[in-house]
Order: sequence, then C-alpha cells, then structure tokens
Amino acid sequence: FRPYFDETGIALPGKPAPFKSRFENQVQVILDIHPKVFSFVFGIPSADVLEQCRKLGIKTIGAATTLDEALALEAAGVDMIIASGFEAGGHRPSFLSSAEQSITGTFVLLQLIKEKVKTPVIAAGGIANGRGIAAALTLGADAVQVGTAFLACDESGALPVHRRVLFSDAAKYTTLSRAFTGRLGRGVTSRLAKDIEGKEKQFLPFPLQTTFISSLRKAALDQQKWDMIHFWSGQIAPILKHTKASVLMQSLIDETSKIIKS
Repeated sequence: FRPYFDETGIALPGKPAPFKSRFENQVQVILDIHPKVFSFVFGIPSADVLEQCRKLGIKTIGAATTLDEALALEAAGVDMIIASGFEAGGHRPSFLSSAEQSITGTFVLLQLIKEKVKTPVIAAGGIANGRGIAAALTLGADAVQVGTAFLACDESGALPVHRRVLFSDAAKYTTLSRAFTGRLGRGVTSRLAKDIEGKEKQFLPFPLQTTFISSLRKAALDQQKWDMIHFWSGQIAPILKHTKASVLMQSLIDETSKIIKS
C-alpha cells in the first residue's frame, strides 16, 4: 500500500492496535431498546441471546451464503434467513466456510435453501426492480431485500460521490476484495483493487485493515482520487433509475404487482 500513501502525500500508518470486540455491549443495547427486528451477519448469536430475543418479542434475521449456513441458522431457531447471493454489494456475510468459497448466486442459493429449510427466506443480491422481486417470489422467496438501489437514493447515508458512481458507467464493473476492510466485499472496481489483486496475504484481518487504510481513504476523498476508493455496490447497479427512496419504493410495488397479476 506504500505507493498509494506516497501518491496522496500522507505517512504510512503503523500497525493498528488489537481490536477488542464490542459485540456483547451492542447486543445488550438491542435487548434494552426492544426493536421489532434484530438482523445480524457473520455468524449466529449465542443461544442465550436468541432466547432473550424470543422472550422480548424481537424477530431475528440471520444471513446465509450457503445451504449449510442456512441449516445452521434454522437449527439455532432464527425467525428468518437472508439468502445472500454473490451478486450483492458490500461484505459477504459468510461464517462457516471462507467467503471465497461461498459465492453461489442468489437464485440458485434461494432454491437450495427453500428445498431444505422451513424457516422463511429473504432473497438478497442482484435485485433492484419488480422483475427481480417477482422472480424471487416465483422461486419461493418469502420476501426480498434490496440494497444497492436504496443506497443510491438521496436519503441514504452514502456520500454524494458514492451515489454518483452508482449511476455512472464505472458501476458496470465490480470486484470482490479484502483490501479495504479485511473481509471480502463487493464494490465498484477501482485502480487500487485491481493493482493489489492476489496480494491478500499482505492484508490485515477485519477490522484492522479498515483502521489501517482509513487515512488513505480520507486523503483520497479529499483529493478526489476516486479510483483509490472502494464504493460498495452490487452487480445490479447499471439498471438503477431512481434517486428518491419513495419513488423507488412505489416503483418496486407497482412493477411487482403488474408482473404477478399478468
């Protein structure tokens, strides 16, 4: 990474201090505020946490990238399972096998899980319009989760430049990389991601890699070196049309209803 720190004129940071997990504290906050839904990734909370959620009436949703992960989530007693296909943007939420080995497409994964699992399944990855929703429902999905399309809306927490990139030609190309956080995640292909492909052994584990690269990201943003930044995006970005969440939502409802009724 030294050439990129040199290019932006900032010092190469030292090795980040060991990371201390705050998961237990975060879970306690969830239990204290009693949300209607507790959605989690990268594994399964303890049986005690899930039991407390049941007692408090909190619905639990876990993410699976393989059939084995879906079976594990069902055995743990979660209320719903997200079938996260490799087309999805952001981190791959794998937890039983490596993320590199857990890259089944959404619609194949959905069918595999529906064949073996009775827990309601939410399809996610590569879905951004009514056609995608209708296809997922036809294949047995109980619900659909849309990510990139809402990330591109003005109301999201994404930076304005991130939203612009999602509507640009650059969004036609995405890459799965560990370089930016230490976990495998899909984003718009960048110069940095291409240059360091195959050098994964040099990356720090999650989330230390995030800390290590944070100053480079800030400098790249300040200097508008967009090709050094990993803008999260699913493969479906090139079909995005809407910049307002309310308009997008209504479009999803109308398109899906029209297709299902036809």
